[in-house]
Amino acid sequence: DRVDRHDWDSGDELGGYIWHTTGSGKTITSFKTAQLIADSHNADKVVFLLDRVELGTQSLENYESYGGDTIAVEDTSSAANLATLLKDKRSTLIVTSLHKMSRVNAETTKKADLDLIRSKRVVFIVDEAHRTTFGDMLASVKHTLPNALFFGFTGTPIDETLAVFGGVVDKYTMKQASDDGI
Repeated sequence: DRVDRHDWDSGDELGGYIWHTTGSGKTITSFKTAQLIADSHNADKVVFLLDRVELGTQSLENYESYGGDTIAVEDTSSAANLATLLKDKRSTLIVTSLHKMSRVNAETTKKADLDLIRSKRVVFIVDEAHRTTFGDMLASVKHTLPNALFFGFTGTPIDETLAVFGGVVDKYTMKQASDDGI
């Protein structure tokens, strides 16, 4: 609903964050969220952004198993490959690292290519959002794509999570999981 109602020219990048306790199914929830956004055609690109490269293979395998043949999930081998996928009309759901995404910028990408990427309606689903708030890489991504919309998924929100992603979209705490027998 937030993506459907989003004004892409507003400069408001705060989609919100999903706070679900460890082991509660954040990965499948993030995939389903990405799939619903992609299927709605309310965004041109949905980028599942990981804080560590080693999570990429695991997340890609999970996404491919969750989606089966219903949606193509693209992996990235480099920042240049990522830029190509972001420009492409066919690729909708992309799994990549924060490191690669932060390297798609005015210094490394042709102006015409960057303008094309900036013209897209891009939604970021950020895994381990509590880690991604530190350092300059996410700030670089936000600077490069000022009209993108960011949603964070975390089991451990920190004070900066609110500033980076906006308010809580959904919360499932350890107490709730314990009460549910998870």
